[in-house]
Amino acid sequence: MNQETETSLAPGGDTRARVTGSPWAIAHAVIGDTWTQLILREAFFGVRRFTDWSRNLGIPRSVLTDRLQRLCEAGVLEKRVPSNAKRAEYRLTAKGQDLCGAAILQSIWERDHASSAMQRRYALSFYDARTNQPIRPGVLDAPHGRTIDARDMTIVEGPGLAARAPPDKRRLSSSRMSPGRPMIERSVNIIGDYWSWAVIGSLFLGIRRFDDIATATGMAPNILSDRLTRLSHEKVLARVRSANDRYHEYRLTQAGLDLYPLIVAIYGWFERWLCEFDRPPLQLVRRATGEPISPVVCDLLTGKPINWRYVRWRLEAPSGVRSRPSQSAA
Repeated sequence: MNQETETSLAPGGDTRARVTGSPWAIAHAVIGDTWTQLILREAFFGVRRFTDWSRNLGIPRSVLTDRLQRLCEAGVLEKRVPSNAKRAEYRLTAKGQDLCGAAILQSIWERDHASSAMQRRYALSFYDARTNQPIRPGVLDAPHGRTIDARDMTIVEGPGLAARAPPDKRRLSSSRMSPGRPMIERSVNIIGDYWSWAVIGSLFLGIRRFDDIATATGMAPNILSDRLTRLSHEKVLARVRSANDRYHEYRLTQAGLDLYPLIVAIYGWFERWLCEFDRPPLQLVRRATGEPISPVVCDLLTGKPINWRYVRWRLEAPSGVRSRPSQSAA
């Protein structure tokens, strides 16, 4: 990808609504904060009980209770007591299962952009447990459809577009990463923070100047400065001179641009589960035809949607080293 991957809307309009009311901002309020992402990661690894989440994540009990309740209210998890057990379990609903594809894309981003000392930990490949055939996750415009090229796509405003207040769970939070989980770790410090995610969303929409980002996100200048510094340190964005050399602006680096498949996948999840069918806030459409795009995370080798029940991963070994036993990513 190159800088053309950043997608700009038509000039004018309410930039605050475009950023805070975008599908990825709305989805973030449901599943985006750090602890929620880690809880969902554990759910994809088969965790169902409160005590197991508490032990694996080192999460305060009050925070875990709050997040599990929110996920149940959002329909991502459901709480039930199995017939042969006394303790309640939390299980992924179809809505929650549908997030597995986005989680896999997030883990691929970590594999490609983790620090060099951690690269081996993130060198994952995916395969189908039923056939043992490799899976190459990516985003298509429909099952067995076409790949989504940012250069062929644009965004148009829909009738449901409106500015929204930020979620109450939006602060950076510290968390202890559980051992043996090479999936969704580093990125929660970026994607799990609402303000950092808002900055990335602004840049993808072509909003690049400090004052314009502050206006679009509603962020206080000191908070915006902090997030820009953090994202620069993570090498997700860089401060550069504008094309006419009149002012500075912020541009996504290759690591930032490579978040694009994840953003598109989250848009697809939002469209399927959170959007009023006839009142989308923003719509992805093909630039040439205006045809709406409904992204789905699929296996690019077969065109089939990712099925969370059968996805497995194995840690790729460097040459001369035997690979570790395969483990489940679901």
